Amino acid sequence: MWPTIIISVIIAAAVILIVVNEITKKKKGKGGCSCGCGGCAMKDVCHSEKE
Repeated sequence: MWPTIIISVIIAAAVILIVVNEITKKKKGKGGCSCGCGGCAMKDVCHSEKE
């Protein structure tokens, strides 16, 4: 029983860290793929310029 709980906690922590990292990158204006937005077809949707 303890190994199952420990593995579940480790997996949950990893998922939480990934989600927090993605939210942080989004707030900083970086894309989800870490490649930049220069060649992305959806660049205008994420980084639309205010008129």
